[in-house]
Amino acid sequence: MKRIIAIAITLLIAFCACFALGVFDGDGVVRVENKDFSEFTFNGSLKDGLFDGHGSVFFPDGERFNGYFAGGRFDGEGYFSGAGGKWNFSGNFESGNINGGTLKSDLGEAVTLERTESADMLVSDKWLFDGSFNDRGQTGTGTFVFADGSEYTGGFLHGLANGDGIYADSSGRVIYQGEFKEGFFDGQGVYFSPDGWSYEGSFMEGMLHGEGVISMQDESIRGVWDRGVQVQRYE
Repeated sequence: MKRIIAIAITLLIAFCACFALGVFDGDGVVRVENKDFSEFTFNGSLKDGLFDGHGSVFFPDGERFNGYFAGGRFDGEGYFSGAGGKWNFSGNFESGNINGGTLKSDLGEAVTLERTESADMLVSDKWLFDGSFNDRGQTGTGTFVFADGSEYTGGFLHGLANGDGIYADSSGRVIYQGEFKEGFFDGQGVYFSPDGWSYEGSFMEGMLHGEGVISMQDESIRGVWDRGVQVQRYE
């Protein structure tokens, strides 16, 4: 059975911890070293003790942000780069939130974030996701369309299919309907085989596991399965 995996988009966005130790205006350098926050150095424009205007943030692991701020938050065009050039993100921010942009990896994959009033969408040259997500990946509900045209619609948690959902092939024929966990068929559900038989019952990690029934054209097989192997049959 095909494992349903939604690629998580993780962007390390450190909150700008700004302490107004007096009123600072103009260009300057701020270095933050505090156990409650990620250490970083800011070089840029300050207003009323907050990052405001153009500036750069440098993190100890080599990651950095270069762009615009307003009131201590990312605001306007900005560019993130990961340590060692493994990823970069170029986009637009508003009050500390990402409005849209493109994430690129050192492997050549590019994912574009498109946000509208009614929906959020992640688009690459191999797949598409329409639904809700946060900085740990797709979380909530949505639809993930794979490169071959098959798609999963349902719940997500941290970039993986989780909760109730439906997986269908490129023609729209339902392959599985039921519960998912960490990207696998897991829990109660129904699997529809391309060969014409179906299984309804319990799954674990994408395999038949627990009580269930296989229905074929001329007979039904009821029993118990252990990781895909039938270990008991009911008459």
